[in-house]
Amino acid sequence: MLYDAVEIEAIKISIGRVEAIGLSSYKVLEKSVIWLTEKYDEVHDDRYLKKAVWHIYAFLDLGYPYEKCQRVFDSVLERLGEKQEGIFPGHRWRYKRVKLTKGNIGGILGKWNPSIHSMKIDDAINDIINKTEQGEKGQYLYYSGKIVEQSEEKKLWKNTFMLYINEEESILQDINKNIYYMLERKTDD
Repeated sequence: MLYDAVEIEAIKISIGRVEAIGLSSYKVLEKSVIWLTEKYDEVHDDRYLKKAVWHIYAFLDLGYPYEKCQRVFDSVLERLGEKQEGIFPGHRWRYKRVKLTKGNIGGILGKWNPSIHSMKIDDAINDIINKTEQGEKGQYLYYSGKIVEQSEEKKLWKNTFMLYINEEESILQDINKNIYYMLERKTDD
């Protein structure tokens, strides 16, 4: 079995918050898989393919659909002599693609502290929807509740969310739970 929970978590931790520096986590993971595959082709060491599979698992765990990088991922499986269904059973990784509605965004944000927050819950929901619909590139912080962790200039509140918008996608990250939600803009297919 190629699944290694510790290795996959380490990859997810290392990829965490790359959006904060303007990179896309899915692109970084895709390029990592490409590099590992090319390295395998050079030296024919199966450990590179095993590591590539761990990166694919991390990709799926972060909520991205296999189809987003299917050509690249299939090339790894082909070298291993495996099929997608055998290594990555679809029922386990139902990516979190969310339609941009007030109800869905409110459900993601959950309970909102009425007095300690970046903005009122309705304002946060509307702000997320408007920024996503308008494609306002950037990163935006939303929080609620007491500070649970702090180091110098960085703070983590009981509920901390980061909205990342670029030309390709809008992602709302629940930082506390390390869950990514891909928001479907009305112009998305």
